[in-house]
Amino acid sequence: MFYVSEMWCYHWKWKLQHCLCLFTTYIIFVQQAAHGCYDCRTVLTDPSGVFTSPCFPSDYPNSQACKWIIRAPHGFIIQLTFIDFDIEEAPGCIYDSLTLDNGESPMNLCGITAKGLSYNSTGNEMIVSFKSDFSIQKKGFNASYVR
Repeated sequence: MFYVSEMWCYHWKWKLQHCLCLFTTYIIFVQQAAHGCYDCRTVLTDPSGVFTSPCFPSDYPNSQACKWIIRAPHGFIIQLTFIDFDIEEAPGCIYDSLTLDNGESPMNLCGITAKGLSYNSTGNEMIVSFKSDFSIQKKGFNASYVR
């Protein structure tokens, strides 16, 4: 009986060690996924500039929620151009998407549809939001803006 009890105890210690190791790995992964490659919530006020999805040109991380607000002085408009664009494609952009609010009605973009395209704001502010889900990642986007 002593040997069986000792084996049972060893078996549970082994399982506990593996569970602890898996839990630690999970916590580290979730932190990296939540933070991404850099902080992607910022206000851009320079006369011109470039910004990208997290980790571009490598694949963007899972579970991202980014927001760039591009502001110009009153009387100016903003022109945004997508130099490169590759976001997971799905009907209605339901998984990963970039939402562009140019002052009229927000539009969702995904796939490769916006590569090389330019969009103008109707006022002095443009909001670009990017979200990714928990699975498929792509290269993301590289955008430039000018007021």
